[in-house]
Amino acid sequence: MRVPERLYVLDSLARLNELDLPDLFVLKLASGWSSRGVMILERTGPDTFFDHMALQVLEAASIVRIQEAAAASFGQSQGRWIVEELVIHTLGVGAIPFDYKFYCFDGDVGLVVQIDRNSGPVRVVLFDGAFRPLRLGRDYLLNGTTKPGTPVVPLHAPEMLWWAQRLSREADSPFVSIDMFDSPTGPVFGEFTYSPGGTHRRMFAFSHRMLDRFDELITKTGPAAEPLAGTSLELRQALAHPGPLAYRAWAGYAYGGGPRGAERLHSHYRQLAANCEPDDPLGAWYRLLSGIWAAIRDRLWIMNRRALAPAAVAEQTKPDRTANVGATPR
Repeated sequence: MRVPERLYVLDSLARLNELDLPDLFVLKLASGWSSRGVMILERTGPDTFFDHMALQVLEAASIVRIQEAAAASFGQSQGRWIVEELVIHTLGVGAIPFDYKFYCFDGDVGLVVQIDRNSGPVRVVLFDGAFRPLRLGRDYLLNGTTKPGTPVVPLHAPEMLWWAQRLSREADSPFVSIDMFDSPTGPVFGEFTYSPGGTHRRMFAFSHRMLDRFDELITKTGPAAEPLAGTSLELRQALAHPGPLAYRAWAGYAYGGGPRGAERLHSHYRQLAANCEPDDPLGAWYRLLSGIWAAIRDRLWIMNRRALAPAAVAEQTKPDRTANVGATPR
């Protein structure tokens, strides 16, 4: 599986500005966690960079001070840093790629967490193990540190699920969260996490129904989470997805609240499914993806109607002041 290209491993940042760096890259502590000490830096001058995580322009000396303070916050007297490639993601919303966290139970994906760090607070969406969006308020709740986002099924979602299943079986643990990014060329591995921050910090809390489902997965007393879990990676890579430009436009429009973007993706996969024989496993994937995007479309329509309804009522009940225009005041 592809991983971000590692450019440098540094014991000191004193000569950071003298390195042969790309215009856009990631700088992070080698032994940090929860995004502390992570910078997405874009060069803006000979000695200045724009940090897309903190939304500020920094000089090289300021970067060194901030990173050394981050290392000290982890109890590290001497930090160690990684400079790596920034993964360009398929959605194109902001510079920070969406983080997809796969909660895996020895080969079964029970939950997928979508995190968008391009806004503050971060936007979070939860899916089940087949990328079907869960319902906020019914399946889970968010605390006050996060906002609900719009579910976006990644372009290479079937491949990401396969890799999550495979990698979780390689991990010597009954549970692991596997982080990935979706790039135009396919999934990119992020990291293994054995104690996810989202649940540890109670960013989200689950319903009893969801907790019971996780119990079934970890004890292997329930069905597999993904209905097409047995399909091969080669078959999933053969799926005819929209081109990167079309996907970026349609999914980005949906993420902005536009049902038409989700409808385009639903129609794309529905047409592909119609062209397949009934027993064709590709057709099963197309029907699954088409159904998921149809559900996202319907959710967006409902949300938009609810958002517009108060404004429409207010407009209808607004007092008509035109009758007094031109009247002589008393």
